[in-house]
Amino acid sequence: MLTSLEHVQIPVKQMDRAIAWYSEQLGFQLSSKDGDRIAFLNLPEGPYLMLWQTSDEATNAQFTVNGTEFPVSLYRTTRIHELHKNLTSIGTPIQVYQDDGFGWVLKFYDPEGNLWGALQFNESDKN
Repeated sequence: MLTSLEHVQIPVKQMDRAIAWYSEQLGFQLSSKDGDRIAFLNLPEGPYLMLWQTSDEATNAQFTVNGTEFPVSLYRTTRIHELHKNLTSIGTPIQVYQDDGFGWVLKFYDPEGNLWGALQFNESDKN
């Protein structure tokens, strides 16, 4: 039935700030934009990231399990330590940064309040 994941949608409060942050800090590129309502960003691989501007309160892209927040999306990287260093240097709130055995896990909040996750698998665990 399904063949692939087309895009992931997340809410943002300030579109221009969000586009700049995702581009400068995470390496996304702006693909298209419809005013301040929506924008599509992309990476070299994977689905588009669709930003929806909203003024609704308490709208973020994460969920909780037993009171702990988890990101909806996790991205792969081969530069997790550099990413962590860059994010901490600009004051990004970090939730988790640890070696979980299979690889390194980094979870952090963007300026919009969305929780993100990044994984760097250990060499022996790559398939």
